[in-house]
Amino acid sequence: MSVLFASIARFKNQPRTIRFQLLLSVNLTLSIALAGLLILQYYREIEHATAQMRTGLNDEAIAIQSAVSHLIQDHTDHQDRNVQSYINKVCSEMRKSASPGHRIIVSLNGKYIQTGHASPDSEAILSEFDFTNPKSFNLADFQQHQLVIGYKTGKGASVFVIETLKNVRRAIRTKVLLQLGVLGALGLIAAGIVNLVLLKFVGRPLNQLLKTVENIRSGNLDTMAPGFTSSEMNLLSSSINSMSAALKENDRDRRSQMEKARKIQQYLLPHGVQISQLETAHIFEPADSVAGDYYDFLPLSDGSWLICIADVSGHGVPAAMGAAMLKSLLLAASEKPPYDPVTIMKEVNRQFTASILPGNFASMFLARWEPESHTLTWVSAGHLPALLQKKSGALETLKSTGLLVGIDLNAEWEQKTTILSSEDRILLFSDGVTESTNAEGTLFGVDRLTDLFSHRTDSSLLTEIMRINETIAKWRSNASPNDDLTLVALERQSVADLNQSGGRSSRENEELNVFTR
Repeated sequence: MSVLFASIARFKNQPRTIRFQLLLSVNLTLSIALAGLLILQYYREIEHATAQMRTGLNDEAIAIQSAVSHLIQDHTDHQDRNVQSYINKVCSEMRKSASPGHRIIVSLNGKYIQTGHASPDSEAILSEFDFTNPKSFNLADFQQHQLVIGYKTGKGASVFVIETLKNVRRAIRTKVLLQLGVLGALGLIAAGIVNLVLLKFVGRPLNQLLKTVENIRSGNLDTMAPGFTSSEMNLLSSSINSMSAALKENDRDRRSQMEKARKIQQYLLPHGVQISQLETAHIFEPADSVAGDYYDFLPLSDGSWLICIADVSGHGVPAAMGAAMLKSLLLAASEKPPYDPVTIMKEVNRQFTASILPGNFASMFLARWEPESHTLTWVSAGHLPALLQKKSGALETLKSTGLLVGIDLNAEWEQKTTILSSEDRILLFSDGVTESTNAEGTLFGVDRLTDLFSHRTDSSLLTEIMRINETIAKWRSNASPNDDLTLVALERQSVADLNQSGGRSSRENEELNVFTR
């Protein structure tokens, strides 16, 4: 039962089509009007048939009274028996025709002679009336007891002819049911015509307009709604076409603005940077036109370099604005000593926390590379662990050393130091790498990335991270990433490369910035 009530509740709460609502309202109105008309017609027919029956019974009573008067004058003997025989014959003929409830009462010499059988209830009802005084009759009293009476009084005899209303109503009911069937058939035909009209002038145009709106919602802003024969539908069609044109213009402006924002963000990324004794390669692939990922290589006045990768929460323009803010804060914080990462991170965090909207934050890996000592000093604000691969094949992780940026004005981080040997490699990445999903919704994960990075080849650093990026793209079936994806690889140059280049990297620093939209 609860399932039934739940189904009824769902049906009641479910939106209905305009055609359904129009048909329901029209048919409901017609049904109520038809029912009222039939009820009114029924009572009118009853009144009319009752009046006709009363007239007929009066005529019958006059005829019988005349016959009885002649009968008692012509036959003075056995008057009662003769009258009884006569009215029995008359009543029998009437019952055979159309009046099975016919009853005749003759008042003769102070007594009643009657024919026709009645139920005990009818006998009790008839006993309430004084047939010797017809003037005391109230026809409404008879009708109240479902009876109709016609009578004729005379000097020798008075005749009363009685019929039940049940017979009248049975005949009227049959007639009304026949009318109901005819009107019902006409109603169905009318409903069918209304349905066809609504389908042609409302249903089909609305379906076409709905398809047009769906196409516009899907991004096909060139879709135009067709014209219709009705002014209202034409007005609605024109409004949709105007809306589509306005959306197309707004989309063109938005794309133009996003293209400018994309170029600005691309310009903010490092290009053609050469870091002493360190080869770099990087891939940047936004999930939208602009990204919340940020990476940079900033030279310091003492000859060292800042290396940064960050991931601002969210996507799109707000995240990109946060990334641009991080760059400006990092530039400002690195203008004067001390240049240690923890001091710079604290200053960036203080300014970022005071400027960013509540609830926004960023993860950041910040390192200082000192070429002469081959020292990498670093802090990590909640960023994914970087992967450090020694030339020997040993693998280490550079884990987070403190809170995310933007959470606490007075946050602290632990600073750590790593000495890079010749041909040691480091891989920095954003969560768009590890959170890439396949068709089954399985994450690529840190373990797969670590295993992929550990299979070292003699290829260039850029070739290596392109191999990683291609594997990730295959994992997600070459679909666009659902989060910004950044890969930054570092490698300390070998002695042979350094001797050949006079202490500089033998290869140009390599990059691949992919803007998918």
